[in-house]
Amino acid sequence: MRSAWDEVTPNAIYRVFKSLPLSKEGNDGLIYLYQPIIGPTALALYFQLIGDEGDQRELEFIHLDCLNALNIGLPTFLEARKRLEGMGLLSVFQKEDQEFGKMFIYQLEEPLAPQAFMKDVTYSFLLNQAVGDRKFQQLTNRFEPKKIDYTSYREVTANFTEVYGQLNMESFALASDKLEHVSKSYQTEGNKRLEVNQSLIDWDYLLALAKKKYIIEQNFTQEFKEQLSIYASLYGYQELELVDLLAEVVAIDTGEVEPKALQKLVLERNKRSFKPLPEPKQEENAQRFNLLRQTGYSERDIELIQTSEQTAPFDFLESIKIGKNSFVADSEMWVVRSLVERSPLPNPVINILIHYVLVIQNHSTLQASFVNAIAANWSEKGVKAPETAIKYAREYVKEAKDKQEAREKRQTTRPGSYPKKNVRVEKLPEWATETKSEKEVVAEDPKVQEAINQRLQAYLKRKEGES
Repeated sequence: MRSAWDEVTPNAIYRVFKSLPLSKEGNDGLIYLYQPIIGPTALALYFQLIGDEGDQRELEFIHLDCLNALNIGLPTFLEARKRLEGMGLLSVFQKEDQEFGKMFIYQLEEPLAPQAFMKDVTYSFLLNQAVGDRKFQQLTNRFEPKKIDYTSYREVTANFTEVYGQLNMESFALASDKLEHVSKSYQTEGNKRLEVNQSLIDWDYLLALAKKKYIIEQNFTQEFKEQLSIYASLYGYQELELVDLLAEVVAIDTGEVEPKALQKLVLERNKRSFKPLPEPKQEENAQRFNLLRQTGYSERDIELIQTSEQTAPFDFLESIKIGKNSFVADSEMWVVRSLVERSPLPNPVINILIHYVLVIQNHSTLQASFVNAIAANWSEKGVKAPETAIKYAREYVKEAKDKQEAREKRQTTRPGSYPKKNVRVEKLPEWATETKSEKEVVAEDPKVQEAINQRLQAYLKRKEGES
């Protein structure tokens, strides 16, 4: 499997670049607004790289020194780095050097100033989800631009021409080439935005539906499309559901939609509930599941596949946690959100991954490094269907079991070896270290998994009745 060591090693060299120093506004945005989303470790990494970039004596650094300075391991470093990348705070460039191996350039991006951050509905939505309504309102009040009442005043500001006179256009023309060159040298790219997968929505279909609801096409700017794509990713909204939401906040007289009003509506709707994904056609389902049965998938597998395709990831996670008499931690919300927004895995595959970790492996929580390792492996393999995810999980389980048996056999058949008591067996490094049956990826006790599945189904039916 692909691990953090496959992407970067402690002795790999990196350089840090930032086109301009971190501004006070960017620093405030980073600490108060980005930090609740990216987490404290990612924030510490950003400032560590800022310190490296400002080093006047050293140009190149090795990752080991960075790890020691932050007192973290390589998987934690990589997770923090990717959180910066996902929020548009870091661009990573890599090359293969014949002498030094992998080398990196870490280009630090300027954070959005607080006013720009709060004005952007995508960023403000993520912040609201991370901190909750009360803290979000506190931050909104803190960074709201100051205003002053000019109603009893008349502006008497002098303009440039009144003070300095007309420009000498002849001199200006002679210097234009030099001035143009200087202007280009000071041009920098704007703030890098987070990237959102917009392929989940059929935009032509959505625009046609919106037109019938008298929602004007001018609403659908690039930024607004990103906002809708995030709602579709996180909550499983389809085109018709999105248009119904838009219809609730559209201005009847102008056909315009206020993004902030839409954001507020979505947050209210999804404080406790998430939308199920649509089911494929019944005929296609019947043929597909019959084929799966013929190729060795059990009824329990098929039931899990069906549930994974009908449920949005947050809903799926919450239902399993309730089935285990537990709750969804904030860190788990971030892990799932990160998978939905950044990974190429479809939602049903993400659900199978969640089920594997929490039910089959019986972990108490979704640990980011563990989950991301599996997700990266499945992404490289191009896993697009939940049955394929189950298949790969079985293969890893079988591989781990074979390795364990081979190791034990070597220890007992080695010449001159004698049975020993209390022999310590080395733990396998792979994430799939369970030695379960090759036939099915199910819990050791089927009754336990069956109980969880029953609670999951009951939970989903209850939510359908509430909606």
